[in-house]
Amino acid sequence: MRKEAALSSAPSAATTVGKLFVCFETKPLVATLLALTLVMLLWNLPPYYQNLLSTTRPCSAPPLTSVAAAATTSLLSTNASLPYTATPVAEKKYYSAPKAKPSDTNKRVFEAYGNAAALFVQMGAYRGGPTTFAVVGLASKPIHVFGKPWYKCEWISNNGSSFKAKAYKMLPDWGYGRVYTVVVVNCTFPFNPNQDNVGGKLMINAYYGESQRKYEKFMALEEAPGSYDESKYQPPFQYEYLYCGSSLYGNLSADRIREWMAYHAWFFGPSSHFVFHDAGGVTPEVRAALEPWMRAGRATVQDIRGQVEFDGYYYNQFLVVNDCLHRHRHAANWTFYFDVDEYIYLPDGNTLESVLNEFSDYTQFTIEQNPMSSVLCLNDSSQQYSRQWGFEKLLFRESRTGIRRDRKYAIQAKNAYATGVHMSENVIGKTLHKTETKIRYYHYHNTITVHEELCREYLPLSAKNNVTWFNKLPYVYDDNMKKLTNTIKEFERKTIGTLHSN
Repeated sequence: MRKEAALSSAPSAATTVGKLFVCFETKPLVATLLALTLVMLLWNLPPYYQNLLSTTRPCSAPPLTSVAAAATTSLLSTNASLPYTATPVAEKKYYSAPKAKPSDTNKRVFEAYGNAAALFVQMGAYRGGPTTFAVVGLASKPIHVFGKPWYKCEWISNNGSSFKAKAYKMLPDWGYGRVYTVVVVNCTFPFNPNQDNVGGKLMINAYYGESQRKYEKFMALEEAPGSYDESKYQPPFQYEYLYCGSSLYGNLSADRIREWMAYHAWFFGPSSHFVFHDAGGVTPEVRAALEPWMRAGRATVQDIRGQVEFDGYYYNQFLVVNDCLHRHRHAANWTFYFDVDEYIYLPDGNTLESVLNEFSDYTQFTIEQNPMSSVLCLNDSSQQYSRQWGFEKLLFRESRTGIRRDRKYAIQAKNAYATGVHMSENVIGKTLHKTETKIRYYHYHNTITVHEELCREYLPLSAKNNVTWFNKLPYVYDDNMKKLTNTIKEFERKTIGTLHSN
């Protein structure tokens, strides 16, 4: 019987070579698999891979083989190989060096990071006359409620001279502000700082508190050489009447805007202009309703959508009306403030010219409202309500008396330094309130965002002659606006053409 030789504990040369070959074959495979895994991770996280790489520290483990390193380097250096290229965005960093730690361990240090609200957010700055300027903006409400911020004005002329003036601040929103409140800074110099018309800059120092050491300085306004024209601040003005609208927001009905614009273009006449402020409510449909009037030079739409970043009262409407006041302070004899669900009306055959001539000794007058139902219509089968305008079919007025209702107003802007939504308290001159026999406005509340049929509750024809109680409120029939409908539709057709079939 043949005997097998005893196995040696030392590997043979052939065995050693084989194992080394397997080792050299396996390591590149593992490296390749790791590289492919990394590629797939980066592929599935495209928006973040550069941030991850820029913030990852080198690992202490031995590097992968040259195959994996080459694959990774190729991937990161070739943007074309990725379905999405993440572009690094420069970050805004507000860094405050930490305070030195006190030697006394019982002395506590309060570290502050960031700001809750800006000291001042400027919307506009305007010359109000030969010697005055107005800077309109927002400011942190807590600073003005609990602190004593103040302002200083300086005119730096292009001829090298400079003049300083103390500023007077006004807070026209009367405490309605939220995170931000409205501030109007008035700068009045003892003389025209640009009297040589060489141009210059209006600089504002905004102080955080009573101390003069901590403040922000910014350029509010710049006048180019030769641009000052004193005739702009003297009558006759460009228009008789100017409309300053509040912020337009929400899902507005283009039909209601169309009707409102046609009516008031007729009411105020050709020497008038309308300024709207788009806070997100001017959709393509609404713009299409306003576009013919814009082309005719009767209307302007200001894009104020950027105000959404600053939390103020009702889309910053106090800011908007003050900016409109000062931007157009010398554009018209009278400036009107009311909303796009409100219609100015002259009772008893009054004319706008005669009424305003009678009110000319007053800086402003307020207007009482006629509140109208937004749902009540007559149950009249002869009427095609779907083809009628809103004020043509909503004919029931809420008739309570002896209660206080919101009023709107008109103002001689040249005598106003700041304004509000319902009236101004920063004016030179008198205010008139007893005006209901001369001028009123119809208020169609809760209609401006209704896109379906307005008539949702129908009353019998006998309601024309009776008081109707609806939702515990009395209503009476009032067709004053309906009587004007044909006149307004014909005016629109002759002025800009027919927009719709109705």
